[in-house]
Amino acid sequence: MEWDRFLAEALSEDLPNSVDITTDSFISPDTFGVGWIEAREDAVVSGLGATAAIFHLLDADLTFTALVRDGDRVGSMDRIADIRGQARTILRGERTALNLLCHLSGIATMTQVFVAATKEWGTKILATRKTLPGLRSLEIAAVRHGGGDVYRTNLSDSILLKDNHLAIMGGMPGVRAVLDELRKQDSTAVTRVLRDGKIEAGSPDEVADAIAMGWRHVLLDNFAPADVRNVVESWREQAFFEASGGITLSNVREYAATGVHAISIGAITHSARAIDFSVEVEWRRT
Repeated sequence: MEWDRFLAEALSEDLPNSVDITTDSFISPDTFGVGWIEAREDAVVSGLGATAAIFHLLDADLTFTALVRDGDRVGSMDRIADIRGQARTILRGERTALNLLCHLSGIATMTQVFVAATKEWGTKILATRKTLPGLRSLEIAAVRHGGGDVYRTNLSDSILLKDNHLAIMGGMPGVRAVLDELRKQDSTAVTRVLRDGKIEAGSPDEVADAIAMGWRHVLLDNFAPADVRNVVESWREQAFFEASGGITLSNVREYAATGVHAISIGAITHSARAIDFSVEVEWRRT
């Protein structure tokens, strides 16, 4: 799997030299565990694959059986997975596995709350690149498990001209100049950029300039809801509009009601509260 290396490094952080000095000193290798993971609160589950992989990296013979799927909603005290294996393995992997499961399920749960709040208008909820290094693929998967999506997962995916790019280029006139020069070399490339790329606008005038250039995806940065509504009503059929900046659960419905196509929210990845899960095990000697 693409995150196996990351999971191995996460385990090595907790098990330098593969040593758990407490477990190795006090728990017999012939002690066997029959246990489960249970939720301690309502949540949307994400990260079951990574959770299972943690235990399997420690012991390929351990049995991990998911009782739900990523994206499922569970309630307090619901069991989400069964675990059977050597006690030493379960104790060594428990915390690393739960750290991931709790974090990723927190993202999925928070995303689902935003999705539910804007469902009435069919607004897309998008994640940003505000993710933890090494965890992006898992965090973006968690966003999708919560019903959200993402415009791009990395800088190589697609074009997004933001405020700092525009400042360096001299604003919208600079963008137009670059497009004009590129058009001389490859008009097809310009068509792809305008169709698939995204440009950030900080004012209605910048939106007008972007639409005039032919951009089909415009990010409205820190617009008030009334300004978003005006933009959408003026150019809805000409571009896909995304609102971003200062949008929280307290005002997301107001933004969705403007008719904007999407809302991007960094908080669903960088500020989601971890969900409370617990590993419970019954021990016996083999």
